[in-house]
Amino acid sequence: MSGELTSGIVSWEKLFINTVIGNDIMDVGRDLQSCTTTLVDAQLFLDGHTVRLIDTPGFSDTHLSDTEVLKRIASYLEGMYRAGIKLSGIVYLHKLTNDKMVGSARKNLQMYRKLVGRKGLQNVVLASTKAQLVHDRTEAEHRHHQLETIYWKDMIAEGSKVWKYDGERETALRIVRSIMGNHPRALQIQRELVTEGMDLLQTAAGAELNAELLAERRKKDAELAEVKRLQEEERVEMKKEREEERKQAQAEQESIRREAEAARQNDRKLHAELLEAQLVKEKKASEEREQRWRLEQEEILESNAREFDRMRGERDEAERKSQREQEALSRYREEQQMQRANQAEWQRQQGYGNDAAVGFFAWTAALLALPFLV
Repeated sequence: MSGELTSGIVSWEKLFINTVIGNDIMDVGRDLQSCTTTLVDAQLFLDGHTVRLIDTPGFSDTHLSDTEVLKRIASYLEGMYRAGIKLSGIVYLHKLTNDKMVGSARKNLQMYRKLVGRKGLQNVVLASTKAQLVHDRTEAEHRHHQLETIYWKDMIAEGSKVWKYDGERETALRIVRSIMGNHPRALQIQRELVTEGMDLLQTAAGAELNAELLAERRKKDAELAEVKRLQEEERVEMKKEREEERKQAQAEQESIRREAEAARQNDRKLHAELLEAQLVKEKKASEEREQRWRLEQEEILESNAREFDRMRGERDEAERKSQREQEALSRYREEQQMQRANQAEWQRQQGYGNDAAVGFFAWTAALLALPFLV
């Protein structure tokens, strides 16, 4: 059996490959940033076979967009298939240390299924890991059971095998040996790219990724529309408030003017009556009182004029303040629009967000390639 080559995929889990090889030949990330950005392979001689293990970047990578990850994986798999190499098995590892199947893990699993295809699921190994790090053994068993009965249920029904990987090399080797006996199969994306001659975006994996990108864009557009709607409502409300304030100020000014006019009329009437009564008795006194009355009227008119000028100045100042506020609001909106435009341009150039996922769920596979007898 010497000289046989078995091929497979180990995806997004260098630690598994290092354990199988028995040596730290690949760097393993220690923080929340993804470590794999390119496809890396290693070889192991096991049971008379040369085993080739390949580590691939996962989706929701912190350094690469999902589109770039798909391009790299698809290009590598296409090259293998054109070289006549089919996969004996694929390993998918899921850490039990996270108690929920978050969005990045769901995306990895969904894209994984689109890459493999229904026929390829028979050569898939689904393994839970890190059970020993869960605070309670019963909880770890519960999470593994959820994977089997909910998230992996359909894949298991199509022939995928389930393992509990404890991190030990002997367990890792048993997983590899279980794959070595499989009948090598082409993945769905390999058949689509090579046999059917599809473009990447026409493949099931490409269509899935494109649908997710469109959904994210529609969500962002909806959020932006909601922000614009709220801003417009705020602008209309502020305009309405300013109009009400202006009308109220005009009403107050008109009321003051009417009261002043009524006071002047009353004063004139009173003084006229007094003058008429006094003219009969004392002409000279009436003339003196008339002179004093005239002086008083001039003072009243001057005082009222000053008060009216003061109120008109306050009104003009209020209008100038309102105009300045409107100009400041317009400048603020223009700045916000420019910031959103710049942010949208930056997102277009950089691709869409890469949620850090290594600390939550790992999507792992081993590329184990089996060539012909030498």
